[in-house]
Amino acid sequence: MFKIHHITNSFISIESKNSILTCDPWIGKTSDNGWCSYPIRSLKDIDQKIFKSNFIYISHLHCDHLDFKTLKKFKNKDLTFIIKKFDNGILKKRLKKLTNKKIIELKAFKKKKINKDFTIAIIPQLLSNTSNIQDDIQYDLDTSIIIQSNKDKTIFYNNVDNSLNLNILKKINIFVKKKFKKKIDVFTCGLGAASEFPQTFLNIKRKKEKDYIIKRSLREIKQYINYLRPKIYFPSGGTYTIYGKFHRLNKYVAQPNFFEITKSLKNLNVKIFNLIGGGSIDVYKSKFFFKDSKFNDEIELKNTFISKTKLLDYYYTKKNNLINIKKLNSLYEKSKINYFRILKKINLLPNWKIKFHIFKKLELNEQCLIDKKKSKIIKTYELNSKNFLKKQKFPLLECYLEYDLFESLLAGNFPWNTSLSGSTIMFKRRPNKFNSNMVFSLNFLKI
Repeated sequence: MFKIHHITNSFISIESKNSILTCDPWIGKTSDNGWCSYPIRSLKDIDQKIFKSNFIYISHLHCDHLDFKTLKKFKNKDLTFIIKKFDNGILKKRLKKLTNKKIIELKAFKKKKINKDFTIAIIPQLLSNTSNIQDDIQYDLDTSIIIQSNKDKTIFYNNVDNSLNLNILKKINIFVKKKFKKKIDVFTCGLGAASEFPQTFLNIKRKKEKDYIIKRSLREIKQYINYLRPKIYFPSGGTYTIYGKFHRLNKYVAQPNFFEITKSLKNLNVKIFNLIGGGSIDVYKSKFFFKDSKFNDEIELKNTFISKTKLLDYYYTKKNNLINIKKLNSLYEKSKINYFRILKKINLLPNWKIKFHIFKKLELNEQCLIDKKKSKIIKTYELNSKNFLKKQKFPLLECYLEYDLFESLLAGNFPWNTSLSGSTIMFKRRPNKFNSNMVFSLNFLKI
């Protein structure tokens, strides 16, 4: 018996006769961005057997993969966590704060039999971003996992959020064939953009950018499947909705629907299954049996889901929304010192300008632009190097966010990384081009 069961986003369980391995469990609101798990947002709607898992694989630190409130529901006394052996050790430290359960740290590209049911290997982050843009701020963050059934040797490759291109996929495939002596049978990989672009960008044609990203993503997955030739592919990852008052942005999230996916891949010799929201694949004697999820009407379901979550408060919302500019100024100046100190340490010259427009309340109108009547700006901060030459045209990023969020980010209460990608900050940029160094550097803007 080898069963792959999808719940939501990258929350996937793999069940064998005697044990269950669960990947990235997350249900409900995220802890530090504006996402809600979709199409399931209640723990009551999940097969309770999953919470008796023997192993939990955590791919990386982001809040839609490392969710403490969901992890607390797993009660198996023999539960073991599986993570990559990261150089910085942050993931292990955070898990130790949550639990005293056993933690297995695996080196990248090392095959390991974890019990009589499963053999696994962790694939490290080999590319910093999905745009294939080289950056000077290297992040050892994402991972993927290879899971093999020890009984029938079925191999499942769960790419999770790892940035991918054909050259990296070839390296992974060569590793699997060499070490596992078999090709990948089941492949899952997210499509589109699970990020802030294009929906939060105010000065671009968002519909056009959305369509472009989806078409490019469908071309890439077709290329990957043509190369890998797995027996089964199912989409996972990036299946979320934006909750709260910025819910209108959902219409610009660059995620293809299942009809678009099947249409794009219809001529390939691979079975395409929609498992999102509770579907499963059973492997028995090398045959695959598919069970659909109960969620079929994508458009109706999403509209209903959004209507139920649009009134929820954001993770940074405080009960007493008091504005203290003096305190904010102090936080910003200390954070700025730290920012330039780290950039100097890693020998990175900040040849860009970043502006922060801070609002007491930030509201969007029906066109998903800032509602100037309802949004009150209280302060603008400008971040650039002392050596910045005003006459030169350096890249500009403008960030529009609420006071409570900005204060919390500077204080280090939330990571910049997830808030930047989590649809609670609006942006303008000039030129309309992703500058990885500029964006990633904001992770250092805190005390």
